[in-house]
Amino acid sequence: MADVHQTRSQIWKVGLIILCLSVTVSVTLSYPLVTFRSNSTEVRCLPPPDLSTCPLHTANETVTPVKGSMHLMVSAYQDHRKGGATRIVAMVNRDRPMSLYCVLCCSGHAPQVVPAAVVTHSVHYGYPYVAADILCREGLGCNATHVTLSTSLYSQDALNRPFLSIQNRERREEDFPFYLTVCMSSMFGDYNNVQQFVQTMEFYKLLGVRRVVLYLTSCGPDLEKVLKHYAEEGTLEVIGWPINHFLKPSTGWEAQELEGDIHLNGQLTIMNECIYRNMYRSRYVLLADVDQLLVPVSHSSLLPLMEDLQGQHPDAAVFLMETHLFPATAGTATPDHSAQRRAPGVDLLDYIYREPVLEDAFRSYKMVVNPRLVLQTAMFEVTQNYGDTVRVPSDVCKIMQVKKAQRESWTNEQLVLDRSLWEFGDDLVPTVDKVLQKLGIQTSPWEWETLVG
Repeated sequence: MADVHQTRSQIWKVGLIILCLSVTVSVTLSYPLVTFRSNSTEVRCLPPPDLSTCPLHTANETVTPVKGSMHLMVSAYQDHRKGGATRIVAMVNRDRPMSLYCVLCCSGHAPQVVPAAVVTHSVHYGYPYVAADILCREGLGCNATHVTLSTSLYSQDALNRPFLSIQNRERREEDFPFYLTVCMSSMFGDYNNVQQFVQTMEFYKLLGVRRVVLYLTSCGPDLEKVLKHYAEEGTLEVIGWPINHFLKPSTGWEAQELEGDIHLNGQLTIMNECIYRNMYRSRYVLLADVDQLLVPVSHSSLLPLMEDLQGQHPDAAVFLMETHLFPATAGTATPDHSAQRRAPGVDLLDYIYREPVLEDAFRSYKMVVNPRLVLQTAMFEVTQNYGDTVRVPSDVCKIMQVKKAQRESWTNEQLVLDRSLWEFGDDLVPTVDKVLQKLGIQTSPWEWETLVG
C-alpha cells in the first residue's frame, strides 16, 4: 500500500509540473489605463498539503490591506466580458506603484500565482489614492473560486493571506432578481437626516424599487434605527465601509482644499463596486448620493420610464439624469408647519424652488446604467462602457437635491417653481408617517392638505 501511495504521489507531482509548465499567461489586456504591472508572465503553482485548504482565510471586512504594499482590496468579480478574467475592485496609492501578483484558489487543482494588471481610474481629484481594477488571468486548468494579492511571485506566506470570494461566476442576461437597484454611495460622520432618508426609501418603494444598497461608515443614532428597519424589511442592503480604519478619507472634493488620502470617503470605488455587485442581480442600477432623489416627471413609476427610454434608445447602456439643486436657503412651502411635523432632517416636500439651469453653467448628472455594459464609472459620467450614452430631458425625469445654494443671492422670484415631487405626495406622506410612528420617532400629524390646498 505504501508503494501505491508513493506512486500516486509521484503521478500527482509530475502532473502538477506538467500543468505549470504548460501554462502561458499574457497580462497585456485591452485596457487603456494600465499604469503598472509585472513584466513577468511566469506562473507559479502552490501545491498545499490538502487542496481543500485553499483558502485558509477569507477576508471578513469590506476593505482588506495588501500585505507589503499601501494598496487595499475591496471585492472580486469574474468578468465574463473579458474572457473570464477576475477583476479585483481596489484602492491603490498612485505615488507608490509596484508589481502585484494574483494568488488564485483553483477548484480541484493547486493554487496559482499569476501576474496582475493594475488599471487605475483616470479621475482622482488630486488625492494619492485612486479607484482601481486589478485584473487576474487564470492559468490553464484553474477554475478560480478565491483570490488574494501578493507583492512577490515567490512569497512564502501567499496562502496565509485573507482571500476574497470571487463573485459573479455565473453569467446571466435575463430573469434578474431585481428590475432596478439604487446604489446610494456612502454614509459617514454623524449623519442623522431621518426625515429625508425615510422619504427617499418610501418614495423609491412607490416607484417600484425593491432593493437599495448603502455603504455605511457611520451615522447618527436615530438613523441607525431606520437603517435596521429597512434592512430587516429586505429593501435595504447595508455594506460596511470601514475605510477610516485604513485611510484618512476626505469629506469633500479637491485635494488642494481638503486634507485626506482619497476623495469623498472613497465614493468612486463604491460606485464601481456597486455596479459589479449588482451586475447579475439587477437589470438596471441607479448611481446616486444619499441626499439625491430620482423623480420621474412623465411617468408614475420607474418600470414604464425605463421601458420607454430603452425602447427609444435600444443601443443605450447609460442614461444621464440631470441634477437640479433646490437651495436649502430658499423659502419653503409650509413655513408655519415645517418645524412641527417632521422628524430630524430635511423634509423634501417643503422644497419647491430650484435653481435655473444657466446656459454656460456646469451640468451635473447621475446615471441609470445597464451594469453588464459598464466597465468603469466616474462621479458624473461613465468613463468606459459598451453601447450608447443618452441624456434624458428634465421633463421626463430629474435628480432632486436639497443643498446650500451655489449662489447666495437667489430670490424666490429668480428660482424656478417645481412641484414635481408633490405629484406623489398623497401616497408618500402616509407611508412615511407610518414608518416614523412604528420606529417611535416623534413627529406631529402630517399637514399635507395644507400644502396642496
